[in-house]
Amino acid sequence: MIAALLLLAAAQAAADPAAGAAAAEDPIARPCREAADAARPSRGQLARCNRAIGRPGIALPVRLAMLMNRGAARVKAGKLLEAVADFDLAIQAAPGLAEAWINKGIAMSRIEGRASEAIALISRGLEIGPKSPARAYFARAQAHEVAGNLKAAMEDFAAAARADPDWPAPAEELKRFHVERRKVLKA
Repeated sequence: MIAALLLLAAAQAAADPAAGAAAAEDPIARPCREAADAARPSRGQLARCNRAIGRPGIALPVRLAMLMNRGAARVKAGKLLEAVADFDLAIQAAPGLAEAWINKGIAMSRIEGRASEAIALISRGLEIGPKSPARAYFARAQAHEVAGNLKAAMEDFAAAARADPDWPAPAEELKRFHVERRKVLKA
């Protein structure tokens, strides 16, 4: 599930959706896109992406797509701090790119003891307005669960289900939760 969530902005890495989609298809961006598409990127794929992203004169939308894809590939490869650095670069270049905040949050949620920070990052991405709010709510729900905030996790899984009723993953996650209402008597 994390792989599907991480690719939030791989094809739409610029504030302008048309520019972002074109950037992701740019031949220069191909090595990073291929690394992000791999189930577990190889060292060779990551090296090719690194060489491509190091080229001078890359247009900003293309560079953003490459950073987002390399970050996603690095998360899949278990290189979480390097992924966070890629998402930080994307945020510095385009602070209004919701998916960069969300993907950074997803990476942070995989680092022990960083779930609260992950929740804040994903929340910032939701405030900006991602292309796929359902996946952002889902990612935040997972971070809440890691942090032990089960009520908040359940609420975000429900928000994800409402945001994309055709996506079965949130409904499946909600099946794990059981709510009991108890009457509390005060003395």
